[in-house]
Amino acid sequence: MIIKLLIPVSIALAMMAYSTNTMAGNAKEGKKHYQRNCAQCHGVNGVPRLPRAANLARKEGLRVSDKSLVSRIKSGGKTCPSYSGMLRDQEIVDLVAFLRTFR
Repeated sequence: MIIKLLIPVSIALAMMAYSTNTMAGNAKEGKKHYQRNCAQCHGVNGVPRLPRAANLARKEGLRVSDKSLVSRIKSGGKTCPSYSGMLRDQEIVDLVAFLRTFR
């Protein structure tokens, strides 16, 4: 009886965990923001043009939740500028959706 109850509960918890780590963004729009703001350092296909830029084609810096990526884009990184105030929240979410296409 307990096992029959645990399976649906486990599935529901897994679905909730997945849904809280993803955000609804438009990758097509995000690509425009990436090309305008990120490609000069990270390269058109995610292969960096600068030595200290993360290699997005190898998933460097992308193995975190969407929420973490949004935060990192807003606040800036080691060599990346802060995009808070430069991009609206939805534009950042769209950018994250595009970054996920490098997976």
